[in-house]
Amino acid sequence: MFDFKTNVWPTVEEERARTWRRMPLLVQIVFFVLTIVAVAALYGFVHLMKLPQGWVTAAICIVTAEVLIRRARFWRTGMESALWIGGLFAFIVALPSSGRPEAILVFAAAAAIAGWRVRNGLFGALAMVLVTAYFGAREWPWMALAFAVTVSLAALAALAKSWQRPSTEFLWQVTFLVMPVAGYVACVAARFRHRTPALGVTALFSALAVVFAVTGVRLRIRLPLAAAAIAAAIAVIEARDLIPFSPEVELIVAGAIVFAVAAGIMRALRGRTSGFVAGTRKSEAREVLQIAAMIPLATPAAPPAKHGPGGGGEFGGAGSSGQF
Repeated sequence: MFDFKTNVWPTVEEERARTWRRMPLLVQIVFFVLTIVAVAALYGFVHLMKLPQGWVTAAICIVTAEVLIRRARFWRTGMESALWIGGLFAFIVALPSSGRPEAILVFAAAAAIAGWRVRNGLFGALAMVLVTAYFGAREWPWMALAFAVTVSLAALAALAKSWQRPSTEFLWQVTFLVMPVAGYVACVAARFRHRTPALGVTALFSALAVVFAVTGVRLRIRLPLAAAAIAAAIAVIEARDLIPFSPEVELIVAGAIVFAVAAGIMRALRGRTSGFVAGTRKSEAREVLQIAAMIPLATPAAPPAKHGPGGGGEFGGAGSSGQF
């Protein structure tokens, strides 16, 4: 037996020091996918045994995850997170469904519960995205966009303060970046059924780009600058039908503007050692970029052609060939 009052999750100091069992990000992704496959196989096996597959699968997954967390101190291995969210989703899938959009809110609640238990910022952001998708499914695109923008601004306000737990800070970071995109996608999906005014969306994301950029500069935070670039890109995409120029001219002008802005930023940051600087510090985002950079290196190169004396041609001697 183990004590349910202790080892619920790492303390702030343990989470910062990464003293619990933790895997590199790429290994976490692999273990997460494999565990989800195992949960699906368990769900099918329980169904073949003619048992209540939702209840049994959820119970086995959650109990196993709790044993791994509390006894073996698994934390950020990918397995405990997959067991928690996979078990809850399996329970929901087994419930009788009428096909109504409200089912999306049930999945959002499950993602929020799993995210809270394993302190996974991606699950918390997924819950917010699912709520946005619910508004889109109800054909309320402006409600979806308003909800997404409100949550993003709340996350921006949360990023203005210092958080002791890295997982909490990561939750706000992911939510801040993802929600404007989720709101825009809901509007685009609704556009296939109803016409959404491009001018209103352009004005909204242009204003968001300004707010994010000013906040990032004033608070010396880089993430709002990235969000400002995303919001500006969405505004440009929406404004493409409002600009009376050909796509080629628009791309040339946009490229020139981006080049000028990048050159100005690099010139302003040259030689600075405080505030905004050209270097970057270690973070989870940097770990993701390092893994992405390793992907092309994993591609095997073509083996070099082997040529030996007298083996390079089809006729003639000393390697001579009749092919040019």
